[in-house]
Amino acid sequence: MLFLRLAAGVAIFAVGSLASGEEPRPVVLAVATKATARSTIELPGTVTPRRESSLSTRTAGLVRHLRVDAGHRVKQGEVLMELDDALAEIVLVRIAAELAQAEWRLADAQRLEEEARRLASTGAFAKSEAQSRKTALSVADAELHRVTALEKEQRELLDRHRLIAPFDGVIRAKHAEEGEWVETGDPVLELVETTGLRMDVQVPQELYPVMARKPSARVILDVYSDRSLDVKSATVVPLKDAVTRTFLVRMEMEDPESLAAPGMSARARFEWLDEDALQIPRDALIREPGGDIRVWIVTERDGESVAQSREVTIGRRLGEVLEITAGIQEGDRVVVRGNENLTEGRRVAIVSE
Repeated sequence: MLFLRLAAGVAIFAVGSLASGEEPRPVVLAVATKATARSTIELPGTVTPRRESSLSTRTAGLVRHLRVDAGHRVKQGEVLMELDDALAEIVLVRIAAELAQAEWRLADAQRLEEEARRLASTGAFAKSEAQSRKTALSVADAELHRVTALEKEQRELLDRHRLIAPFDGVIRAKHAEEGEWVETGDPVLELVETTGLRMDVQVPQELYPVMARKPSARVILDVYSDRSLDVKSATVVPLKDAVTRTFLVRMEMEDPESLAAPGMSARARFEWLDEDALQIPRDALIREPGGDIRVWIVTERDGESVAQSREVTIGRRLGEVLEITAGIQEGDRVVVRGNENLTEGRRVAIVSE
C-alpha cells in the first residue's frame, strides 16, 4: 500500500490496479492543475543616489580657500571653493573706469547732436556738421555697449573663480588643497545627493514579463535585516546586459528615518500572483543525465493504462509543487510515485489508498 501526500492545488487520484498479462508497475498519479500561485523572489541590489557629481572649476587658478572637506553636508548654492581672483578684480576695476568714460562720451555726444539738430532746423548750422555729430553719437553708443559687454564678461570670469554646490548633498571626496594650482575641468570635489535615494537591481531577463506587470516590492537593507522599506515606484530600464542577460529595475524608496545611504547593499523582495499557473508535485520530475527534465504521464491505450514520457520546462518553485510552462497540459495525469525506471509504453497499475 502506498500512502499519498497532498500538495496545494493538486488533486491525487487512485483506482484499482490492473492485473492482466505482464505485471503492471504500480504508480501513484496526480493531476496537473491550474491554480492561483503567489510567487516571491529576492534579488540583491545597491542603494544609489539620484544625483552625484564630480565638481570641477570653470577656470584655471590657485586655490585660495577650500571651505569643505569629505563628509561635509552642503546646501545648493553654497560656495565650496574660491580661487585667487586678484588679477580678475584688477581687470574689472579697469573696465569699470572705461565704462564710466564711455558713459561720459555718450552723454557729451548726445548734447552736441541735440544742439546741432536744433540749429540745423533754423539754417544756422551746416547740415554736414549735424550729420557728423549724429554719427559721433552712434559711435559713442556702440562704444558704451562694447565696454558694457566687457564688464559682463569680466564679472562672469570673476564668478568662475568660485565653485558653487549644484544641489544639496554630502562631499564624498576632496581632490585639491589650498595653495594648489588647478586647471579648468580638473575634478576637485565629489558631491553625492543623500535624499530621494533609490535602489538598482539587475533582474534576469526571464523575469521581464513579471516586472512589466509591476509586482509589489519592498527593500530590505542588509544592515537592517529586520526592517523593510516601502517602494513608491519602480522603473524598468529595457536595456539588457548582453553578457549577464539582465536588465535594470530602479526603485524609488520611502525612507522617512533616513536608514539608507548611497552604496549600501540591499535586497529587493518582489511578490506577484499568477491566476493560471499549471502546477504538479515536485516528485513527478525526472532529471536526465543530459540535463533534460521529464515527467511520466499515464494515458489509456486499448483499455489499459500505459506510461508516456514528456519533456517539460519548469518555471517557479512553489513549495511542494512546481510551475510547468511547457510540455504538458491541464488535466494530464502525471506519475509522482513509481516513476523510477519506467519505460515508454510500460503498463502501469494505478494504486489506490
